[in-house]
Amino acid sequence: MESPPWEPGETPAEREARLQAYQRLVAATQRVGEPIRKLHELLRTVAHNEAETRRFLAEVYGVPDDLLDDMLRLRLRELEDS
Repeated sequence: MESPPWEPGETPAEREARLQAYQRLVAATQRVGEPIRKLHELLRTVAHNEAETRRFLAEVYGVPDDLLDDMLRLRLRELEDS
C-alpha cells in the first residue's frame, strides 16, 4: 500500500493525528479480516470525492481552492449568527 497522502502544509501535530487515525483504520481493517488493498481503494474513493466536492464548491462560491476553507468558515459563521 502506498504511504498515506499527507498534506505538505500540515503541522507536526496534524501529521501525527492523521498518522494515528490511519493506523487505527489499518488495525480495524485487519481485525475484521479485510485486505488492506480494500482500505486503500476506499480511502482513494474518499480522497477523490473530497477533491470533486471542493472543485464543485469552489465553482459555486467563485473562489480558488486555496481560499475555499476560509470562505466556508465565514459562511457557516454567518449562518450561525442569523
